[in-house]
This record gives sequence, C-alpha cells and structure tokens, in this order.
Amino acid sequence: HDYGRSLNLMLLARRSRHFAGTRYLKRGVSDRGKVANDVEHEQIIHDETTSEGVFSSYLQIRGSIPTFWTQESSVTMPKPPIVLNRVDPTYQATQAHFDDLMRRY
Repeated sequence: HDYGRSLNLMLLARRSRHFAGTRYLKRGVSDRGKVANDVEHEQIIHDETTSEGVFSSYLQIRGSIPTFWTQESSVTMPKPPIVLNRVDPTYQATQAHFDDLMRRY
C-alpha cells in the first residue's frame, strides 16, 4: 500500500538468446550486432484505486560493451586486462547494435 492505494508490482527480466553465455566467458558483440549478456529489465506497477486501473512501466537494458573484446577469467587475477581481439575500423557490429536498439525502443 502506498498512501492508502493498493498497488501491484511486477518485475520482469528478459535475457537475449542471440549471443548468450555465462557472464565471465562471453564478452563483447557478435558480427550481427548482438551483445553478450543482454538483459531487459521491466518494472510494471498497477494502481487498482481507479475504476479503469492505471499501469506504469519502467524499462532498463544492460549488456556487454558493443565492441570485439575478451577478458580472461581467473581466480588469481581479480581484474584481468581487457583484450581488444579484433579490429573493426568501421564499427559495423557496433552500429548494428545501436540500430537494433533504436528500432526496438
């Protein structure tokens, strides 16, 4: 309850299937512009106090930095160096990633 109002809260998380992998083993972007560990979080609130009910939503996305990079996972090295493992002078995969974001949102 919020100031006498009855509110329902729903939290959703949607993981992408396009460049999936464990957090420490999959990094960067694919050739098609899909980033590793891409997750969309949505918070939906439903206010039941009005006759029609009011919904509001807050959406947040997160994912790997959209460039070609890797990072070795190691117990002995808490902050391993980031390795740029491929040169993409025109940043086509990065551009494809941001084009997809603009199309979806």
